[in-house]
Amino acid sequence: MYRIYFRQALYMLKQNKFMSIIAILGTALAIMMIMTIIVSEEIRNASVAPEANRWRTYYVNGHMEQDTAKKNSSSYMGSVSYEYTNNHLKDLKTPELVSIFGYNGTKNVSVNMTGKTETYGLAVRDTDANYWKLYSFSFLKGRAFTQEEFQSGVPLAIICETEARNLFKGEEPIGKSFEMDKKEYRIIGVVKDVSTLFKQATSKIWIPYTSTKEYEESSYQVALLLEHTSSYPALFEEIRNEEKRYAANKPDRLLFLYGPYNHQTFTANIGGSNQEEVQEKLQVLWRKRVLILAILLLVPALNLSGISFSRIKKRTSEIGVRKAFGAKKYVILLQVLYENFITSLIGGVLGLIFSYIAIFQMKKWLLSVAENTVIPIETLITPGVFIAVFLVCLVVNLLSAGLPAYKASRVTIVKSLNQNDK
Repeated sequence: MYRIYFRQALYMLKQNKFMSIIAILGTALAIMMIMTIIVSEEIRNASVAPEANRWRTYYVNGHMEQDTAKKNSSSYMGSVSYEYTNNHLKDLKTPELVSIFGYNGTKNVSVNMTGKTETYGLAVRDTDANYWKLYSFSFLKGRAFTQEEFQSGVPLAIICETEARNLFKGEEPIGKSFEMDKKEYRIIGVVKDVSTLFKQATSKIWIPYTSTKEYEESSYQVALLLEHTSSYPALFEEIRNEEKRYAANKPDRLLFLYGPYNHQTFTANIGGSNQEEVQEKLQVLWRKRVLILAILLLVPALNLSGISFSRIKKRTSEIGVRKAFGAKKYVILLQVLYENFITSLIGGVLGLIFSYIAIFQMKKWLLSVAENTVIPIETLITPGVFIAVFLVCLVVNLLSAGLPAYKASRVTIVKSLNQNDK
């Protein structure tokens, strides 16, 4: 039966090509706008290498400290200092893994090749040894530094493929050295280049943060890997207990750690002076997104419903004949919806293609990355994207064809045969 409906849908598309093109393009443009938002979110949050554990990684990315001894109860907000990471976060029991690492910053790297010293400004990230267990880097050569090397503060480095080639002019980089902050670092590993889409994993050079002189005065990000997301309440409670422990040791101080946030919340850069404020901001963000998606769905669907009405009206006599031969109302309703769904599905595929084009053309604005950023194919083609396309097509179909189909199924046989649905 559905094969017949499919053939009839194709026949209807060919019968009035102009109206069909308008309907398909209208659907495609509507879905393009929606899918651009959905695909952008998917790219930012998809769990693919090197950030393959995004779905179960939580972050603490800042703190607020309040001095209650002062009359005005002054507060200080900022990134997580070494004191907090070392005394309150490093040894948390709930996470499977705790990784502490610095922000991706530019430093001057000097390389001496063939008696000539050249200096480059490169992105360098300070990390701990667990960082290499948390993120799934593709090592082309060498290895990561060990926990013992990290604790000893040995000046070692891992470098990305492109910079290894640029700095050492095609020579074997393993064992080579460069100078940074008046210290010589020896390269022990080379990894594939990491796209700037992976904001926590990307860099050009990675070093142990203990190899730097100022590491105890620096600020860090803390990533907490859970065995499963169901452990989140326990992690939340443990971090709150650490805040209480801090207050117990310093009675005139209150500490609030920003987190633990899942990857999606973390990338949205939401913060607040307490957990309730953070939750309120999250709810406002989601309400805005739902409103935008609802408008993008509803407005085009209302316009497309006019086209659906026109197409169904031309088939009123056909519907009357079918009802005269005993066709049930729900069968006619399902047939019309199915035929319109074919149009929505074709428009959905085109809309998805258009959304990819829009993302590549506007990635600086949509994804907050540089124009030359490479978008890995794994982040574009995911089950979540295709499920979203199908659901959006289904909703657009129901909104645009539901009312016309329902009215067509309710028209009496006499009126249908006379082609008069008034």
